[in-house]
Formats: sequence, structure tokens, C-alpha cells
Amino acid sequence: MARIINIGKIQGAIGYVFKSNTLVSEALESTGYARVVSGKGDGHKRLALLGDAVLGLVQLDRWYQTQQSRGNADLILKKYVTNQRLQECADQLGITSEILVAPEQEHLHLQGGRIGRVTSASTVEALLGAVWLDSSRDFEQVNRVVCKLGIVDSDS
Repeated sequence: MARIINIGKIQGAIGYVFKSNTLVSEALESTGYARVVSGKGDGHKRLALLGDAVLGLVQLDRWYQTQQSRGNADLILKKYVTNQRLQECADQLGITSEILVAPEQEHLHLQGGRIGRVTSASTVEALLGAVWLDSSRDFEQVNRVVCKLGIVDSDS
């Protein structure tokens, strides 16, 4: 039986109200869940790829305004756009508990265990991709979500 997600919790955590519950639900589907339960193939991987690009754009746009060197751009991306950083954001905001995982991993939710770093990180990226699409590609909306998530430093 499929677990019900708390979309309101996600929306509160990221500071964005979705027009399409389908997008937010897809963003929370791990590959394992999609493969075993929903039959949707890659789960949130497509949204995560899009969200990763959008996150990089947000960070580089912030960097560009500082007049820092190109070398600093690489350092900033390596510091803020990492799986570890994204997992920390997911954990701190309670997003991790809403990730739909394969049935054999559901015990992680029940026992307070940790969802894998890559799964948590790709879920955050997928949520950013979902916001991008749901907001009709509104860069400022995505930028606000990135700041709410705490992915970027206000000084970067």
C-alpha cells in the first residue's frame, strides 16, 4: 500500500505552494519507490536533473553579481551544490520523512533511520525542478525556495 505524503509539510518547508500536486508527488518518489510501487520508471530523476541545473543557475547568478573571479564560482558550487549540503537541508527541514522509498526501505522512516545521501539530495533537486516547472519557470520564485532551504549562503 502506498504511503500518503504530507504535501502541506513540504510546502511549508520550502516556502512554496504548488499548483500541481502531481509535480510535488513526483519529486518525492525515489527511484526504488517508482520501480516497485508506482511503476513510473526513474521516479524523480528527471525532475532532479532539471533541479540540479536550476540550483546551479541560482548559485551562479548570485556569484556573477559579486564580481568575484571564475575560480570562486567553482569553489562556491563545490561548497553549496553538494549531496551532503542538500541532504542536510532535507533533514533539517523535515523533507526526508516525506520521501517515498521502496517498501524494503520503509523501515528507515519507521525506525528514525537515515535515508541515503543521494536519495535525499536528489529529492531536494527534484523539488527545485518541480518549483521551476510549477511556477512557469519563475527564476525569482526558485531563488526564494533555494534561500528558504538554506542551500546557499547569503554572502555567496
